[in-house]
Amino acid sequence: MIIVITEREIQLDDPGTFTELAVDAVGRSREKAHAAAVSAGAGVVDGDHLWIDIDFLRGLGPGTEEWNGKFAAMIAYAAGKGWTDTDDRVRAHIRWS
Repeated sequence: MIIVITEREIQLDDPGTFTELAVDAVGRSREKAHAAAVSAGAGVVDGDHLWIDIDFLRGLGPGTEEWNGKFAAMIAYAAGKGWTDTDDRVRAHIRWS
């Protein structure tokens, strides 16, 4: 799934793909991407990563039982790789261009 950061909101693109978690911030500076994430209550930008709140990310999805199960499995996989933190956020790589 792809997280899209715009000036006004954070959207989820391709929510049915659970094998990839990345952020499209094309045309955004780190400062603007960070400001958008903080303003939305989504998380924080740290270098080339967005640490996004897991509940916020879950809320962007369709919320079906099947989707929630696959989302939970994706987060468990990420946790096993060390891509989650103690603030219940998951790390997503940011694509700047």
